[in-house]
Amino acid sequence: MRYEPDLIREHPVAGSLMETAYRRLKRDIIELVRPPGANFTEAEVAKALGLSKTPVREALARLHRDGLVRPLPRAGYVVSAVTLGDATDLCDMRSLLQSQAAALCAERGLSEEDTRRLAELAVDTSEDQLGGPHFEERFRANYEFESIIANGSGNHRLAAASIGVLDEIERITRLSIKLDPSMPPTRIRERQAIVDAITSGSADAARAAMEQRTASARREIVGALAASRSITDAEIVVP
Repeated sequence: MRYEPDLIREHPVAGSLMETAYRRLKRDIIELVRPPGANFTEAEVAKALGLSKTPVREALARLHRDGLVRPLPRAGYVVSAVTLGDATDLCDMRSLLQSQAAALCAERGLSEEDTRRLAELAVDTSEDQLGGPHFEERFRANYEFESIIANGSGNHRLAAASIGVLDEIERITRLSIKLDPSMPPTRIRERQAIVDAITSGSADAARAAMEQRTASARREIVGALAASRSITDAEIVVP
Protein backbone atom coordinates (compact mmCIF):
# COMPACT_ATOMS: atom_id res chain seq x y z
CA MET A 1 0.00 0.00 0.00
CA ARG A 2 1.71 3.18 -1.15
CA TYR A 3 1.12 6.46 0.56
CA GLU A 4 2.11 10.07 0.10
CA PRO A 5 2.93 11.36 3.57
CA ASP A 6 2.61 15.08 4.19
CA LEU A 7 1.96 15.30 7.89
CA ILE A 8 3.70 18.61 8.61
CA ARG A 9 0.84 20.91 9.51
CA GLU A 10 0.59 24.35 7.97
CA HIS A 11 3.20 23.28 5.45
CA PRO A 12 2.47 24.76 2.01
CA VAL A 13 2.43 22.20 -0.76
CA ALA A 14 3.46 23.58 -4.12
CA GLY A 15 1.07 21.41 -6.12
CA SER A 16 3.26 21.92 -9.19
CA LEU A 17 4.44 19.36 -11.70
CA MET A 18 7.87 19.56 -10.09
CA GLU A 19 6.34 18.78 -6.68
CA THR A 20 4.49 15.81 -8.18
CA ALA A 21 7.68 14.47 -9.75
CA TYR A 22 9.63 15.06 -6.55
CA ARG A 23 7.17 13.25 -4.32
CA ARG A 24 6.77 10.25 -6.61
CA LEU A 25 10.50 9.86 -7.15
CA LYS A 26 11.22 10.28 -3.46
CA ARG A 27 8.70 7.59 -2.53
CA ASP A 28 10.21 5.25 -5.14
CA ILE A 29 13.62 5.78 -3.55
CA ILE A 30 12.38 5.44 0.03
CA GLU A 31 10.37 2.30 -0.76
CA LEU A 32 13.34 0.79 -2.64
CA VAL A 33 11.45 0.68 -5.94
CA ARG A 34 14.59 2.49 -7.07
CA PRO A 35 17.18 0.83 -4.80
CA PRO A 36 20.60 2.21 -3.85
CA GLY A 37 22.89 2.12 -6.87
CA ALA A 38 20.06 2.14 -9.45
CA ASN A 39 20.83 4.21 -12.54
CA PHE A 40 18.30 6.19 -14.56
CA THR A 41 18.00 9.19 -16.84
CA GLU A 42 15.80 12.27 -16.95
CA ALA A 43 14.13 10.96 -20.09
CA GLU A 44 13.29 7.60 -18.46
CA VAL A 45 11.71 9.28 -15.44
CA ALA A 46 9.80 11.80 -17.55
CA LYS A 47 8.35 9.01 -19.67
CA ALA A 48 7.44 6.89 -16.62
CA LEU A 49 5.68 9.82 -14.93
CA GLY A 50 4.11 11.21 -18.09
CA LEU A 51 5.80 14.58 -17.57
CA SER A 52 8.12 16.82 -19.52
CA LYS A 53 11.83 16.91 -18.70
CA THR A 54 11.75 20.35 -17.03
CA PRO A 55 9.81 19.44 -13.84
CA VAL A 56 11.72 16.15 -13.64
CA ARG A 57 15.03 17.99 -13.88
CA GLU A 58 13.97 20.35 -11.09
CA ALA A 59 12.80 17.43 -8.94
CA LEU A 60 16.09 15.61 -9.44
CA ALA A 61 18.02 18.74 -8.46
CA ARG A 62 16.01 18.85 -5.24
CA LEU A 63 16.60 15.14 -4.57
CA HIS A 64 20.30 15.76 -5.15
CA ARG A 65 20.21 18.47 -2.47
CA ASP A 66 18.47 15.96 -0.20
CA GLY A 67 21.34 13.54 -0.76
CA LEU A 68 19.11 10.84 -2.27
CA VAL A 69 20.52 10.89 -5.81
CA ARG A 70 23.82 11.78 -7.48
CA PRO A 71 24.26 13.08 -11.03
CA LEU A 72 26.60 11.10 -13.26
CA PRO A 73 28.55 12.99 -15.95
CA ARG A 74 26.74 12.39 -19.27
CA ALA A 75 25.11 9.26 -17.82
CA GLY A 76 22.02 10.37 -15.90
CA TYR A 77 21.63 9.79 -12.17
CA VAL A 78 22.24 7.11 -9.57
CA VAL A 79 20.36 6.53 -6.31
CA SER A 80 22.70 7.30 -3.44
CA ALA A 81 24.17 4.39 -1.53
CA VAL A 82 23.31 3.61 2.09
CA THR A 83 26.37 3.54 4.33
CA LEU A 84 26.71 2.42 7.92
CA GLY A 85 28.12 5.81 8.85
CA ASP A 86 25.22 7.68 7.30
CA ALA A 87 22.72 5.35 8.97
CA THR A 88 24.18 5.99 12.42
CA ASP A 89 24.25 9.75 11.75
CA LEU A 90 20.58 9.72 10.76
CA CYS A 91 19.59 7.68 13.81
CA ASP A 92 21.48 10.09 16.06
CA MET A 93 19.84 13.07 14.36
CA ARG A 94 16.42 11.48 14.79
CA SER A 95 17.09 11.02 18.49
CA LEU A 96 18.16 14.64 18.97
CA LEU A 97 15.23 16.11 17.05
CA GLN A 98 12.47 13.84 18.29
CA SER A 99 13.62 13.88 21.91
CA GLN A 100 13.44 17.66 21.92
CA ALA A 101 10.10 17.54 20.09
CA ALA A 102 8.71 15.16 22.73
CA ALA A 103 9.88 17.44 25.53
CA LEU A 104 8.30 20.51 23.91
CA CYS A 105 5.17 18.49 23.22
CA ALA A 106 4.88 17.66 26.93
CA GLU A 107 5.40 21.30 27.91
CA ARG A 108 2.82 22.65 25.49
CA GLY A 109 0.32 19.83 25.77
CA LEU A 110 -1.58 18.16 22.95
CA SER A 111 -5.15 18.60 21.84
CA GLU A 112 -7.63 16.02 23.05
CA GLU A 113 -7.85 14.57 19.54
CA ASP A 114 -4.06 14.25 19.17
CA THR A 115 -3.72 12.73 22.64
CA ARG A 116 -6.35 10.12 21.81
CA ARG A 117 -4.74 9.30 18.46
CA LEU A 118 -1.26 9.06 19.96
CA ALA A 119 -2.55 6.56 22.52
CA GLU A 120 -4.18 4.50 19.74
CA LEU A 121 -0.96 4.44 17.73
CA ALA A 122 1.08 3.33 20.76
CA VAL A 123 -0.66 -0.06 20.66
CA ASP A 124 0.59 -2.78 18.30
CA THR A 125 -0.97 -6.21 18.62
CA SER A 126 0.44 -7.64 15.36
CA GLU A 127 2.99 -10.42 15.04
CA ASP A 128 6.38 -9.86 16.63
CA GLN A 129 8.40 -9.28 13.47
CA LEU A 130 8.59 -5.89 11.78
CA GLY A 131 9.00 -7.50 8.37
CA GLY A 132 5.68 -9.34 8.58
CA PRO A 133 2.63 -9.05 6.31
CA HIS A 134 1.45 -5.78 7.91
CA PHE A 135 4.72 -3.87 7.75
CA GLU A 136 3.34 -1.20 5.38
CA GLU A 137 0.56 -0.38 7.83
CA ARG A 138 3.14 -0.32 10.62
CA PHE A 139 5.29 2.15 8.73
CA ARG A 140 2.29 4.38 8.23
CA ALA A 141 1.29 4.16 11.90
CA ASN A 142 4.85 4.84 13.05
CA TYR A 143 5.14 7.83 10.72
CA GLU A 144 1.91 9.28 12.08
CA PHE A 145 2.97 8.67 15.71
CA GLU A 146 6.27 10.49 15.17
CA SER A 147 4.60 13.27 13.16
CA ILE A 148 2.05 14.06 15.87
CA ILE A 149 4.92 14.53 18.30
CA ALA A 150 6.98 16.59 15.84
CA ASN A 151 4.05 18.90 15.09
CA GLY A 152 3.12 18.99 18.76
CA SER A 153 6.45 20.68 19.50
CA GLY A 154 5.02 23.92 18.12
CA ASN A 155 8.27 24.52 16.22
CA HIS A 156 7.65 24.27 12.49
CA ARG A 157 11.34 24.07 11.56
CA LEU A 158 11.94 21.33 14.09
CA ALA A 159 8.92 19.44 12.75
CA ALA A 160 10.07 19.79 9.13
CA ALA A 161 13.59 18.62 10.00
CA SER A 162 12.21 15.67 11.96
CA ILE A 163 9.96 14.54 9.11
CA GLY A 164 12.84 14.82 6.63
CA VAL A 165 15.03 12.58 8.79
CA LEU A 166 12.17 10.10 9.27
CA ASP A 167 11.81 9.78 5.49
CA GLU A 168 15.48 8.88 5.13
CA ILE A 169 15.36 6.48 8.07
CA GLU A 170 12.38 4.75 6.47
CA ARG A 171 14.55 3.89 3.46
CA ILE A 172 17.28 2.53 5.73
CA THR A 173 14.74 0.57 7.79
CA ARG A 174 13.26 -1.00 4.67
CA LEU A 175 16.74 -2.04 3.59
CA SER A 176 17.45 -3.41 7.08
CA ILE A 177 14.29 -5.52 6.95
CA LYS A 178 15.35 -6.98 3.60
CA LEU A 179 18.67 -7.92 5.19
CA ASP A 180 17.07 -9.21 8.40
CA PRO A 181 13.30 -9.95 8.12
CA SER A 182 13.24 -11.04 11.77
CA MET A 183 13.83 -7.49 13.03
CA PRO A 184 11.46 -6.89 15.97
CA PRO A 185 9.00 -3.98 15.88
CA THR A 186 9.18 -1.03 18.24
CA ARG A 187 8.52 -2.23 21.75
CA ILE A 188 5.00 -1.30 22.83
CA ARG A 189 6.09 -0.24 26.31
CA GLU A 190 8.51 2.30 24.80
CA ARG A 191 5.76 4.00 22.82
CA GLN A 192 3.44 3.94 25.82
CA ALA A 193 6.10 5.53 28.03
CA ILE A 194 6.30 8.45 25.60
CA VAL A 195 2.53 8.87 25.57
CA ASP A 196 2.36 8.72 29.38
CA ALA A 197 5.12 11.33 29.76
CA ILE A 198 3.56 13.72 27.24
CA THR A 199 0.11 13.30 28.79
CA SER A 200 1.46 13.99 32.28
CA GLY A 201 3.26 17.11 31.05
CA SER A 202 6.73 15.91 32.08
CA ALA A 203 9.26 17.26 29.58
CA ASP A 204 12.20 15.39 31.14
CA ALA A 205 10.34 12.08 31.14
CA ALA A 206 9.18 12.60 27.55
CA ARG A 207 12.72 13.35 26.40
CA ALA A 208 14.11 10.29 28.20
CA ALA A 209 11.37 8.01 26.86
CA MET A 210 11.97 9.14 23.28
CA GLU A 211 15.72 8.72 23.72
CA GLN A 212 15.16 5.13 24.83
CA ARG A 213 12.84 4.42 21.89
CA THR A 214 15.21 5.87 19.30
CA ALA A 215 18.20 4.08 20.87
CA SER A 216 16.40 0.74 20.50
CA ALA A 217 15.61 1.49 16.84
CA ARG A 218 19.24 2.49 16.25
CA ARG A 219 20.53 -0.81 17.64
CA GLU A 220 18.18 -2.84 15.44
CA ILE A 221 18.95 -0.88 12.26
CA VAL A 222 22.70 -0.71 12.73
CA GLY A 223 22.80 -4.37 13.74
CA ALA A 224 21.02 -5.47 10.55
CA LEU A 225 23.22 -3.30 8.33
CA ALA A 226 26.45 -4.30 10.07
CA ALA A 227 25.64 -7.99 9.55
CA SER A 228 25.22 -7.59 5.79
CA ARG A 229 27.81 -9.32 3.62
CA SER A 230 28.91 -6.06 2.03
CA ILE A 231 30.08 -4.97 5.48
CA THR A 232 31.36 -8.26 6.88
CA ASP A 233 33.31 -9.05 3.70
CA ALA A 234 34.82 -5.59 3.36
CA GLU A 235 38.60 -5.40 3.61
CA ILE A 236 39.97 -3.79 6.75
CA VAL A 237 42.60 -1.20 5.83
CA VAL A 238 45.45 -0.35 8.20
CA PRO A 239 45.11 3.36 9.08
